Amino acid sequence: MKRIVFSLLIGISIMYVGCENTATEVDIEDPNTNECTPQFPEMDVTYDNFVKGVMDQYCISCHFTGNSPGPGDFTNYNGVKAASGFFAARVISDNADMPQGNAPLSQSIRDSLNIWIGNCSPRN
Repeated sequence: MKRIVFSLLIGISIMYVGCENTATEVDIEDPNTNECTPQFPEMDVTYDNFVKGVMDQYCISCHFTGNSPGPGDFTNYNGVKAASGFFAARVISDNADMPQGNAPLSQSIRDSLNIWIGNCSPRN
C-alpha cells in the first residue's frame, strides 16, 4: 500500500513540475469595433428615428423580455440588433412570415429596415 501511495505522489509531483503555462498572450479583438461599411450612407434610417417605432407597432406584442411567445427581445436596441441577421428572411423578403398572423409589412417599411441593416444598424 505504501508503495502505491508513494508511486502516486511521485507521479503527481512529476506532472505538477512538468506542467507550465506556455500559452502566448494574444490580443483580443475589441467587440465594439465596427467593421461594417454603410451601404447607403446618404440614407438616415436609425433605430431611434425609425426601427424602434416599427418594433413597437408590429413586433413587441410577441418579442419582449421574459416569457414571450417569440424569441428575442425587441423592446430595446441591443435585442433588435442581435436579431437583425434574421430580418432578411423572416421580415424583409417577399416570402416573409413576420409579423406572424398579420399581413406582411409594407414594402416601404421593409425597404427601410433593409437600409438600416445595410448601414450597419445604427442606433442614432
